[in-house]
This record gives sequence, structure tokens and C-alpha cells, in this order.
Amino acid sequence: MCWLCTYQGEVLGRRLNHFIVKHIGVMDMQCIAQQVSDFLLLQEGNAEGADKDTILEHISRHMLHPRVRIAVMLRQLLEFSCIIQTTLIVQDNGMCIVEKSNTELYLKLIGQIMQLYRADTQGMLFADDEKDSSTNREGEKP
Repeated sequence: MCWLCTYQGEVLGRRLNHFIVKHIGVMDMQCIAQQVSDFLLLQEGNAEGADKDTILEHISRHMLHPRVRIAVMLRQLLEFSCIIQTTLIVQDNGMCIVEKSNTELYLKLIGQIMQLYRADTQGMLFADDEKDSSTNREGEKP
């Protein structure tokens, strides 16, 4: 059971999900998951599904907010581009040879990465954080 999915309609659940959306582009996902888990366990004590790994799964798989999805995809593409980058030049009998197919793939990855950096999430489906950022459903400050 994922605590943040179960209680996303509650004030604390909305506040924590908003924290994730707000900080996903500037903080490491592991760090966000740890902070949310620590805070949640302080607030709720024995909250089932509030451990760091479940929170990380919530961020990377459960959340549909475009800022989160794009940040997750961007991190995956960046990680993959680092792997591909190590295969661009191959040593063969003392000569350096550029691996053409991997170079083409690497350049496509860079293009995709740059496209994600330019993504405007405001008009996307599930991108309601702007209208909900100052008040929650009950009209209270988060």
C-alpha cells in the first residue's frame, strides 16, 4: 500500500505531493523520498507505505503530474546518455574508432533531452499545481 496514493485527498497527502511536484526538478528523487518519508513518519508514526522505497516508487511510477513524469524521464535519459557516451569511441589495435551507430543514438538522446528541458507543463493533463498551489480544496493554506 502506498500512503501517498491512499491519502492524496487528505490535507497532508496533498501537501506532500505538492512538495514533490515543486522540488522534483531541483532535488534528487532519493533525497525527496527520504525527506517525505522522514516527515511523514514523524507526523503519522506508524504510517503504512510511508517508507523511503515506497515513496520513491510513488514518485517514479504512481504520480502522473507532467512535471514529475518529465523529470523522471529526463533523469532516465541522462543516465542512459552517460552509458552510451562511454561506447562512442572503441579501441581497436591501438587505434581509436568512432562507433557510428552509438554516436547517432547518442545525438538522438541529446535531442530528446533538450526537448524535455523545453517542455511547458502548464497546459498538460494533470498539471493543476498552479491553481492549487496557494490554497487546497478546503481553502486552507497548505
